[in-house]
Amino acid sequence: MRKWTLPLLPLIVLAGCTSVSKDECLQANWHGIGYKHGADGTEYRDGIDALSQCSEYGVSANIAEYKVGYDQGLAVYCEPENGFTLGMQGASYNGVCNSTAFRKAWQEGNDRYQVQQRLIYIDDRIDDIDRRLKDIRAELNSNQLDNGQQKELYRERRDLENERKDLRKERALLPLLNKLPSVEISTEW
Repeated sequence: MRKWTLPLLPLIVLAGCTSVSKDECLQANWHGIGYKHGADGTEYRDGIDALSQCSEYGVSANIAEYKVGYDQGLAVYCEPENGFTLGMQGASYNGVCNSTAFRKAWQEGNDRYQVQQRLIYIDDRIDDIDRRLKDIRAELNSNQLDNGQQKELYRERRDLENERKDLRKERALLPLLNKLPSVEISTEW
């Protein structure tokens, strides 16, 4: 049996690397570097690993100052509004926030992003089908093609239009649905 908790779906791990330049090491603004890493949503351990690069330049990082700045920056990153914005942009979430409100806002934004991406795909595919149908009509006029391909494309176009209409309805309902409490659903596969 699998358990799904809505609306929290599996979160995507943010892949990337953090580095500290030679100038940053030599200027030694550990609080500022920490704040930037926190505000960017960098994982703490990745930031500490980046600071270890400073030893190559003969500089020891002040981890305590870095941590104070990091925590302040992370507080900004973990605001629910930022989570929603990141989700709407299709940005990954790496799990650095211990805030249910942030995760819920990110999920809501990401859900909207996914619907928007699907609508873009459908619109593009309908445009492709329309171009192909135009070509088929031209080929039919010259009796070079059977009618089966045309019927299949018309069917696919109709199905895509129906899905687009359903997605637009769903997108319009999202603000209302997000106000409902989360529901835990159990399904057996």
